[in-house]
Amino acid sequence: MTRVLLKGTFWQALSQFAPLIINLVLTPYIIHGLGLEMYTIFLIANSVQALMGTFNGGIGPSVTRYLVIYAGQRDQVAATRLVTTMGVVVGVGVLVVFGAFYAFIPAIIDFYPAMQQDESGAAFLLSTQVILLGVLQLRSLFQSVLFAQQQFVVASVAVLMGHLVYTVGLVLTVESGAGLRGIAWTFVCQQALGTLIIVPPAFRHLRRKGIGFIDRALFHEFFVYAGKVQGSSLLGMIGQQADTLIIGKVRPEQMGFFGPGSTFAQQLRTVPLNAVGPMETILGRAVGERGTADALEECRRLQRIWVRGVTGFIAAGAPAAYFGVIAWLHLGSNLPGIVASILLVAHLFSLLPRVQIIWCLVLRRAGFDLSQNIVFLVVKLAATLALIGPFGVVGAVLATAGAQLVANAFLTHRIRARLDTPVPSPWRDVHVPATFLALGLSLALAWGANQLVGPVVPLGPLGLITCGLAAAPAFVLYLHQAVGLGRLRDILRQR
Repeated sequence: MTRVLLKGTFWQALSQFAPLIINLVLTPYIIHGLGLEMYTIFLIANSVQALMGTFNGGIGPSVTRYLVIYAGQRDQVAATRLVTTMGVVVGVGVLVVFGAFYAFIPAIIDFYPAMQQDESGAAFLLSTQVILLGVLQLRSLFQSVLFAQQQFVVASVAVLMGHLVYTVGLVLTVESGAGLRGIAWTFVCQQALGTLIIVPPAFRHLRRKGIGFIDRALFHEFFVYAGKVQGSSLLGMIGQQADTLIIGKVRPEQMGFFGPGSTFAQQLRTVPLNAVGPMETILGRAVGERGTADALEECRRLQRIWVRGVTGFIAAGAPAAYFGVIAWLHLGSNLPGIVASILLVAHLFSLLPRVQIIWCLVLRRAGFDLSQNIVFLVVKLAATLALIGPFGVVGAVLATAGAQLVANAFLTHRIRARLDTPVPSPWRDVHVPATFLALGLSLALAWGANQLVGPVVPLGPLGLITCGLAAAPAFVLYLHQAVGLGRLRDILRQR
């Protein structure tokens, strides 16, 4: 389990850190190169694309769940039949759903006054993103095949090469003044390369004799499960993008400060999420090979590793993010730093029960994730609408943090009450003394490093890196207290 987790997380994290570094360098350049107005359109278009990307019928995550079970059973014929069937369903669905979306593009532009500054460019960017979403939906089926076989390196290479294209394309866009159309063509080249890298290797794990359609009973079972996954992912994405969409409408003057801080927090959130794919593979194959009861103990051990890791990561990272983002962007306001640090705490509340959610999905109990996302969205929208007026973006991100905490508590209680083989509450695995020690030490060290930014260290990416590196001892101390450096060293040496 440890070998697969470390190997998979390494490749997933590699594909995350390289783009993260690229974005750290590019974001100030893009903001100043495009201007706050064009950058605001860019952010809104990305939020709309992310929201549209959730309209996949829950097929992508559901295919992954079934494929890891088939991988544990070593049934490549069944895997091929599932991929073939879902490929046809996704192809038809893409034409219907995303085709209909074109009719709403003028309404989206009219709804956001910021987009009216370049209506033709915004329409071209949105139209291009819709087409690319269809390609991504089909490509995700083949990526799930590779994940089920614990082959994480291919997708990582695709991400790395895609971000290389993304970097070159955005630089050319800014320097040539191509604007939103240049961004759209950059996305086209990025996704075309990723598709060429991912799809061909997946065919090695499929069998020609498996080409065909799954039977009616499995089709019904699949889409009952996928419907709940779709509802959960849609609600989760609405919750994640609600801040951007609401602030873009209600407080557009603060969008340029909110966007970079929110994006930075989201990028840091995705760093530990690189372990989700390997964890899904571990638990799915364990259930497929040994059954639910025998796999439960492995799930408990996996949760302990996960909770200890993400808690220390956020405890050391949130204070450093406040000072680092301000030094990185130097926009004359501390709002980006406040947004980043508060959202990191909110992300911790959503990350803690991740192993519980994976366990429920493996057991085909997607309703648990759906219900907690309903709670999160209702609380978030109510709190955001109440707080954004008097407190602006700060009120919006505080609403997100409170809603995540409420949804977390609801999920844990419901799993304990209704699941026959429940995973214990993740809060039991939080090492509280080590967490607060890391939080306080990181705050002190990042503050000290921030005093050097400007007089000694130049503003920009180097200022951010300085604050981040200053917090590293806090994370090391946390690992020593919560895990034990000797144990951690032994694990890494063995694996």
